[in-house]
Amino acid sequence: MKNITLLLVSILCMLPIIVSAHTTISSSTPTEGQIITEELTELKVEFAGEIEKRSTLILKKDNNEMALSTITVDEKSLIGTLSTPLSNGNYVLTWSIAAKDGHVMTGDIPFSVELAETEEAPSRNEGETENEAIVEDTEADDEPMVADQQENTLKSSETSNNSSNFATISVIVLIILLSGGIWILFRKKR
Repeated sequence: MKNITLLLVSILCMLPIIVSAHTTISSSTPTEGQIITEELTELKVEFAGEIEKRSTLILKKDNNEMALSTITVDEKSLIGTLSTPLSNGNYVLTWSIAAKDGHVMTGDIPFSVELAETEEAPSRNEGETENEAIVEDTEADDEPMVADQQENTLKSSETSNNSSNFATISVIVLIILLSGGIWILFRKKR
């Protein structure tokens, strides 16, 4: 009886350590939903805890994977470099890490690049002012980007919610099992 009680107390003491073993993003460059207006050749995701060397990054533009020159895994950072700066468009940076406890986690960071163009202004229709042409062009470009960003943000939220839900459900199941075990022990005593 004392051995079972000791085992249950030990499991309860280890529970916070098990739950805190998973890591989260502490910062990233670029951040989720950010619009980059300067040349970008380095992508960086920093985590709250240490990550394994087998962690990786994938960069996609319009669902087409782009090659990264190098991917470096530091203690808590995942860094990808590009041989040339990113061009204008919508991107998704997908990270996949293995935390020190071996738990694999993934997530997406959607962002867009909007560098100032050095080309001549587009031609205008007769009678249309320059401001009207710019407003129409901007509105046409923004609609697909906003929809893509919202969709990517939703996918990223679902991924992080799934891992949070799993941890929460695991903790609840453990508490129920421990409560049932303690109830059975005290029931047998009477």
